[in-house]
Amino acid sequence: MEATNGTFYGTTAQGGGGDGTVFSLSTGLSPFVQTVTNSGKVGAKVTILGMSLSGTTAVSFNGVAATFTATSSKIVATVPAGALTGLISVTTPGGTLNSKAPFLVTPQLTSFSPTSGPVGTAVTITGVSLTQASKVTFNGKQAVFTVNSDTQITATVPTGATTGKIKIITPGGSATSTTSFTVN
Repeated sequence: MEATNGTFYGTTAQGGGGDGTVFSLSTGLSPFVQTVTNSGKVGAKVTILGMSLSGTTAVSFNGVAATFTATSSKIVATVPAGALTGLISVTTPGGTLNSKAPFLVTPQLTSFSPTSGPVGTAVTITGVSLTQASKVTFNGKQAVFTVNSDTQITATVPTGATTGKIKIITPGGSATSTTSFTVN
C-alpha cells in the first residue's frame, strides 16, 4: 500500500522471528494528500489526510479556494461554492501536495421555471455546481442546453419529451428534480 508520504508499505507472512514482518520501499514518489470520501456537495465537510500538514496556508478544489482547519496529519475543508470536479491541492510550508484522484463535486438541482410547457419551451434550471454539466434530460429525453453560470442552466424541452423529472449530469455525478416538468 502506498502511504501519503509516497512510500510503499507491506507485510510478509514469514520472517521477523516467524511472525512475519512489516517492510517499506521508497521509489522516490512524491508525497500527496487523500480524501476520506471521494465526492460531496458544496458546503460539505471533507477530511483530507496527509503528512506534515501543520502550517497549511491554502486548500483548493480544482483551483477554487476552500476554508479549512489543519493538524499535522488531517485537514477538514468545506467544499466551496464554485468548486469543480478535479484534484485537490494543499499548500504547506514544505510545498504543494495534490490528490492522486479527482474529488467529485456533486451537482444539486433546486428548482426550474416554468414548471410546464410544450416542446420547444425554454426552461431555466437553478441549482449548485452546474458549470460542468454535460447532459440535461427531460424524463430521459436529451435536451439542448446552455450553462449560464454555476447556478443556472437554460434548457429547451426536446422533441419527444414527456412529463417527468429533469436530470442534470456532470463529471461529479447527477441531480434529478424532486418534481416533474409537465409537457403539454
